[in-house]
Amino acid sequence: MTFVFICDAHFQKRVSSALVNGEVPNHKIITLTADEFLEAGKLPEGISGVIVERETWQKSFSLFRYFDLLSLLEEYNLAFVTNSDNEFKGRSAMKNKEFIIHSNISADDASVKLNALETAQTAFVHPKSKAIA
Repeated sequence: MTFVFICDAHFQKRVSSALVNGEVPNHKIITLTADEFLEAGKLPEGISGVIVERETWQKSFSLFRYFDLLSLLEEYNLAFVTNSDNEFKGRSAMKNKEFIIHSNISADDASVKLNALETAQTAFVHPKSKAIA
């Protein structure tokens, strides 16, 4: 299974090295910064889900919405990597049901979480996902 991990470089030191370095057993992790995602305007082909670091998400949510990239994210199950369960800017209209991966997770635990993410029935949907005209 292949996942995209969106995390800006200066936040990567706060996240499990297994996620950043793609060392999760039985999974391939493609790491992109928010800028790389914005520039590409698309996600890689054949992915199973998207993982986003919380501070990267909060910093970039408005840009993702403005450039209509939230609609791309809505096609996949989405998980947030965080070291707390604080409220998120740009919540998914499923309050308290976001899929959370804690930032200090081990490689084996990350594998279990990613298996659960792939089979989750809660796709990301945001009520304001359309770009502002």
